[in-house]
Amino acid sequence: MATLTTRALLLGVASIFEPANGYQLRRELLSWGVEDWAHIRPGSIYSMLATFTKQGLLERHDLREGERDVAVYTVTDAGKAELQALLREATVTVNAMDPSAFRVVLSLAPLISRADMLDALRERERRSSDTSAALLERIAFVARGLAPPHVSHSLELELRMVETERAWLAEYIGALESGALAFDGEGFEWSPPENDAGWQMVRESQHYREQLEG
Repeated sequence: MATLTTRALLLGVASIFEPANGYQLRRELLSWGVEDWAHIRPGSIYSMLATFTKQGLLERHDLREGERDVAVYTVTDAGKAELQALLREATVTVNAMDPSAFRVVLSLAPLISRADMLDALRERERRSSDTSAALLERIAFVARGLAPPHVSHSLELELRMVETERAWLAEYIGALESGALAFDGEGFEWSPPENDAGWQMVRESQHYREQLEG
């Protein structure tokens, strides 16, 4: 079963570039380095597309492209709702030892409204504080000789990672409260350089859109 991270990534990229074929989505995801930090196997992308289609999260359209048929995908209303739910879950779930799900949120932030992002970030901030308190209790437990002493080093590593993120999180929330960055519905002005490979995908998606609307 696809993890939260892989589900959010595929639905997110499909939302950005729809309509798109499987090869395009695979190519875009690999350009993000997802093999390394999200542990997505390239070959699994096609099977996930089929699964999401069966689940009603994506809609498949069979179009003619030159001498061959090509399957392109668009995100359904159910898929959009699922993506928002996944992004919120990834935001509020604190896992200092594996931040890959939260990295997906930061990568797909323009798909989230500012209000929803801030609400989820504040919940993450609260849960991070609880995590720090729990780790301190566990470190104190080890210090009383109630667990092997080397365990404290693992706990202290996790605590420092949580505390580092809490400091960063406070700055990030402050920036968003001040109007920094662009979120869903606010207009996204950034665009890649003219020679970026992503423009080819934009042109191909426009071609598919014209066929679907024609």
